[in-house]
Amino acid sequence: MPMTSNFRAPLLAALALALLLPCLGCVRKGQQPPVATHGLLDLSAWDAGRDGPVKLDGQWEFYWGRLLGPEDFKAGGASPEMTGYLAFPGTWRGFALGGLPLDGTGQATFRLRVLPGPGLEKLALRLFNIPAAYRLWANEKLLATSGVVGNSAETETAHRSLVLAELATDGAPLELVLQISNHNFRRGGVLDSIVLAAPGRLGLAHMRAWAWAIFFAGSLLVMGVYHFVLYSWRNKDASTLYFGLYCLLLVGYVSTSDSSEWMINLFSSNINPLFLERFSLVCYVLFASILYRFLRILYPKVFIPFIQYLCDVRSVLFILITVFQPSLFVYNTLHYIILTSFVFTGSVIFMLVICLRRGYDGALFLLCGSIILCLVGVNDIYCHLGIIKSIYLIDVGMYAFVLSQALALAQRFSNAFTDVELLSLDLQREMDERNQLEREIVNVSEEERRRLSHDLHDGLCQQLTGARLRCSVVERGLAKGQDAFGDLAGLSTLLEESVRHAYDLSRGLWPVERDPKSAGPPLEELVRRVGESSGIAIDFSQDLGCAPCVHQHLVQLYRIAQEAMANAVKHAKPSRISLTLGCGPEKKLTLVVSDDGVGRAGAARSKGGLGLRIMAHRARVIGGEFSISDARMGGTVVVCTVSCEAAPGGEG
Repeated sequence: MPMTSNFRAPLLAALALALLLPCLGCVRKGQQPPVATHGLLDLSAWDAGRDGPVKLDGQWEFYWGRLLGPEDFKAGGASPEMTGYLAFPGTWRGFALGGLPLDGTGQATFRLRVLPGPGLEKLALRLFNIPAAYRLWANEKLLATSGVVGNSAETETAHRSLVLAELATDGAPLELVLQISNHNFRRGGVLDSIVLAAPGRLGLAHMRAWAWAIFFAGSLLVMGVYHFVLYSWRNKDASTLYFGLYCLLLVGYVSTSDSSEWMINLFSSNINPLFLERFSLVCYVLFASILYRFLRILYPKVFIPFIQYLCDVRSVLFILITVFQPSLFVYNTLHYIILTSFVFTGSVIFMLVICLRRGYDGALFLLCGSIILCLVGVNDIYCHLGIIKSIYLIDVGMYAFVLSQALALAQRFSNAFTDVELLSLDLQREMDERNQLEREIVNVSEEERRRLSHDLHDGLCQQLTGARLRCSVVERGLAKGQDAFGDLAGLSTLLEESVRHAYDLSRGLWPVERDPKSAGPPLEELVRRVGESSGIAIDFSQDLGCAPCVHQHLVQLYRIAQEAMANAVKHAKPSRISLTLGCGPEKKLTLVVSDDGVGRAGAARSKGGLGLRIMAHRARVIGGEFSISDARMGGTVVVCTVSCEAAPGGEG
């Protein structure tokens, strides 16, 4: 059922609201935050209680290839030679050193001096999603660690993590020294801002992120379980199965990825971080295969199987790479996987536009959700590559997309229920009409029996009685030796009339004169008899593919033609009737009965129109198409078309 434009505006507004609501809390008004310059960040004008958290963004001192500690920067000693300045958040991948760009792997040390503002004696630092191993000192005190820093992949234990660390300050300058080693990811450095804030503010933000993640994961889990239950009740429709699987994959991804700050750690902190990382990546790659299967079941005529095969091959290859290859190779491969996701999303949007133009149920919901997911994906990719400064919105985008899928299924179910209700009403009306028709047929049958009884009593029986009496006369005459030739001639005439009368009665009950090889009676005889009895000129023509016609429903067509001509003779006052029977180009047998009478409006139809209803009923019984219409030049046209596929020979 196509969706009208009255529903499109509210739908777009609802989806936009679902996307924007979680982002409203990310907008904060205030003065422009300070930025570090040449390794110095001046926060003397920043008040932690008034201005809120501040990001330690800007230029940090950069010492490439060395893991230096606070002791290496003590006054009085030989200061290490600085490689340059690296802007945070950022990566050393591509940093020009000696005319050549650096690779993403390696190790380095970063240093920043901070002039804190007044007001607080304690501060807190937030280090999030540094894709490596690191150690951080503040004024020579080890403040935070993640993984094990090393000079090679064998000596390093990489660990993406979220660390909230408190530090004491008396208003004196802070010296931050950060060691980072990266031998397992594509880009080394700090990809998310290090945040400085008053104690409690960062923990509150962290709990808020987990609250959103629990909300998303809980909603997805409920939707997934609900659709699994639907599938268990009606497993002929696999769309609910794939939708439930898709929701569970999203739950797995949201729970174990950095987008939710590893919400799974809220329930268990002993899970291997490398396993969580790869598990979330596998869930991300499997999205496309499950989603495309879901869409193919909804719209099989639009979504081609070739793209599904490509998604399945991509998923299998990436799972094998994830299981058997080192992290660096996995993340290099993921870069191309993400690029193919844009091609996949574009293909899905294109095919959903086709579905929308064809008016398929739920296409508008899914199209809106796909567009939102695509825009969110572009935002996150650009944010991940450092092209733009934004926040990751993948959770929100996936939630909006799943919501669109749920709305699409809800619309399909609603329309299905509506169709069932309409079909039930139509079936009830048809049953009532059939019951009424059966009662009228019973009445007609009783009337026909009375008429036949009268015809037999007043006609054939009287003639046979007369024949019996003449036989008695002939018998007595022969016994007396009289000439019985005249009586025998009269008896012969009477018997001939009785036979003709009997034939007329039998033809009315069943048309027995037909070709024994044919499946039905000949229409030529029907046309001849009606023409003789009514005195109306009747034209007959037929063009059949089989000689004789072997169509199994020819008897029903004969009865429809018989009723149509009887109605024309009785009600239309025609001067000419035409009957044609022929095979069409689409293997359909078509019967047409037309007249040049007064038409349906001027016809003196009998009360109830039982003949027309019987013809329509016969057409429905044989699966034919039946219509009655007015001719252009006046009169009535009756058409009944039935497929020749039902015939034994395949033609009519």
